[in-house]
Amino acid sequence: MSRRYVFNLCVICASSMFLLPAWSAAPQKIVEIATVDDLVAEINSKVDFLNQQLVNADSFAKAQEKKEINQAAGVIACMAQAIVEHPDAAKANFKAADLRDAAVALRPAKSFDEAAKLVVALKEAHSGKSAGTAKPDAEWNKLTGMGRMMEEINSRSSTIRRGLRRLQKPEETARDCTTLAVLALAMEIDTHEVHDKDQLPLWKELSVKYRTEMTAMAKAVRAKDITKATEHFTAANEACNKCHEQIRDKGK
Repeated sequence: MSRRYVFNLCVICASSMFLLPAWSAAPQKIVEIATVDDLVAEINSKVDFLNQQLVNADSFAKAQEKKEINQAAGVIACMAQAIVEHPDAAKANFKAADLRDAAVALRPAKSFDEAAKLVVALKEAHSGKSAGTAKPDAEWNKLTGMGRMMEEINSRSSTIRRGLRRLQKPEETARDCTTLAVLALAMEIDTHEVHDKDQLPLWKELSVKYRTEMTAMAKAVRAKDITKATEHFTAANEACNKCHEQIRDKGK
């Protein structure tokens, strides 16, 4: 094998590394979006929800019909990975990577018996009893599904809209905002819905816009500045609408 051939092969391999998507970390530093306290609170809420839905086969069937188990587990997976990448990760009283993997495993569960077994591992990780052997790296585009993410965004946006009317629970509303901002990290990376590759830059632009506005909205809510919070919420929704018009529903 000639030296020239080896050199060219090395150049090709090195160049290809820049063409491959780097899924091992979020496209923005988590500390710029959310606190560990916010992330843990959201996880706690979703774990409580799963406990309620997995009381028996009937409650599971009702939740499964709406794909709520998959949806809640996807949110937990995203929040857990955010903790993994957060500089204050030690504040969480559990091994976030273990919890992430348990949540990802639960997402596709089809039966009550299967989900009941898988949720045991999730609850063990959440209670801090897991071994801590999961790798820190994760592919953000595999933590939750786009359909379930959109349902979470729609549902939580309605909750945020109601919360803005009087802002009686600013901390809860702010957490809703940061949760959606974290989900937008997965949104930016999961590009499988973009069938026209020329629209990938627009997808990224709108995902970043949505995340930026929701992050800013959380700060405005905590400052109890309803005017500013509403402006950011409106801008975030405009980004969503533009995405639907120019990417998702284009040509329909």
